[in-house]
Amino acid sequence: MSAEKEIVNYWYNKKGFFTINNIKTRSNKDAGILALSLEKDTVKEFFHIGINCSITNNISETTNLNKSINKIVDEKFEDEKVNYAIEEYIKQASLHSKKIKKMIILGAMPKSRKNEIIKEFNQRGVEVVEFDNILYDVFQQLDTQYYRNDVIRTMQLTKFLLLSDPTKLAKMIVNDKFGNASRKEFLSSILDNNDIIKEFKKTNIERLGAILKNSSFKPSELAEMLEHNILNNKTRKLFLNSLMEQESIRKLNKPKKIKKTEMSLGKFF
Repeated sequence: MSAEKEIVNYWYNKKGFFTINNIKTRSNKDAGILALSLEKDTVKEFFHIGINCSITNNISETTNLNKSINKIVDEKFEDEKVNYAIEEYIKQASLHSKKIKKMIILGAMPKSRKNEIIKEFNQRGVEVVEFDNILYDVFQQLDTQYYRNDVIRTMQLTKFLLLSDPTKLAKMIVNDKFGNASRKEFLSSILDNNDIIKEFKKTNIERLGAILKNSSFKPSELAEMLEHNILNNKTRKLFLNSLMEQESIRKLNKPKKIKKTEMSLGKFF
């Protein structure tokens, strides 16, 4: 099986589904995966799963999105040979169930067209599952036991030997393949985590200063942030006193001598 199919198969197994993934048509075409959950020897849920994973956004690149999606649905679910292979397997296994749900596992989708793509599939009676969500669930659930499946074992090694190293993880994130938008989204996401925010208590002054220096805060915005989000009644006075003690601040607040442009008549004489 392909790596994508191995991961999808494992994910459904962990969710309590029994899967059949070696179904072939008479022309040796892959008919997809059957996944079913049993309850007291009866089929509770029955899915016919097609996989269309790509690292690039190949679906959205077409000028006619409807035509592209219809082609995928026809190949994965409406093809006569595929349907015949699925029906024959159901008969041989004596499986009795309500209508089989059609599921498509999709790879990369641009955010700008994701809702449109999902809607088009839904209109054809196919439910969409995003492959990156499956990957995330599998990574989260992996523990340190030994996995015989080579694909899952590779993911386990990646999780515990590569992604657990903060330095290497940071290098991967700042890699050129991650654009500015992706990096900004990543930083926004981790800064939404309270545990990450607490770590800033350990950040030294120089590093925190560099963060503020490279931010796009205007002086007025910085002052407002300090007033409403950081300082309180107790710390505000201490902050102002410390600020006034700085040499540069004293120079700014030092009263300037006003040069008089007019003189009294008596002094003139």
